[in-house]
Amino acid sequence: MKNVLLPFLLALTILYGCASRGGLGSVEHLGDISRIDTSQTITKENAGKILEQYIIDFTIPDPLVGSSASGGSLFEEGNEAVINCRAVMLDDFSTEADILYNCRVDSLEGEACGEYRKRYEEDYLRDGMFRVLIVMESFFSPKSMEPEYWAMYLETPDGVMVEPTDRLASPVQTVEDSIYSERNQRNYFRRTMTRNITLYFRKTTFFGEDLLGGDKPYLMLVLSREQRTVARVAWKLNDISD
Repeated sequence: MKNVLLPFLLALTILYGCASRGGLGSVEHLGDISRIDTSQTITKENAGKILEQYIIDFTIPDPLVGSSASGGSLFEEGNEAVINCRAVMLDDFSTEADILYNCRVDSLEGEACGEYRKRYEEDYLRDGMFRVLIVMESFFSPKSMEPEYWAMYLETPDGVMVEPTDRLASPVQTVEDSIYSERNQRNYFRRTMTRNITLYFRKTTFFGEDLLGGDKPYLMLVLSREQRTVARVAWKLNDISD
């Protein structure tokens, strides 16, 4: 049995060792969660502020438009050449903030908030895993947000690529409205399409590495298409120099 497993393990080691080691110097946007006091009590009043620290906004080129033009922040005036993205790291602490934040937004109190928590846990939580939620917003086509267009994975500081164990996509939500453009001095019709893509990762990797624990300085999210990296964003986990 050893002779069968050895080539397999060697192949995995080589694959992971070949990952990019760009470090934080290659990161376009950095979210710093290293100084968050996880011993504090999360309430409906502070849940939103806590959750904000786990959010990173960035843009990627729309593959159907084929332009590398950069766009604005999430939900600003539309640029069809890009897809606006928002990545949210949802570990145990930020998940609790997410639950209480949604209870506050929907004015859920007492038993109603408890029922929401139960549904949330049944729908989204998995034992031994954490999530990265990616909200995509396109002004061009819903096809731009199809998950199969993108390779999405995490990368550790030592260059190990960690693929999600599962990837779920919500239905595309479309809002049509008319907005006034300050730049063009006129009203124009706009169709905004959004989709959520949830990536599930095991907290402990195949090699026994705790992705969210220890003294790891950061965890990077990489999006690529056709072997070309289009975004590298990271969450700083500890106050350690890169």
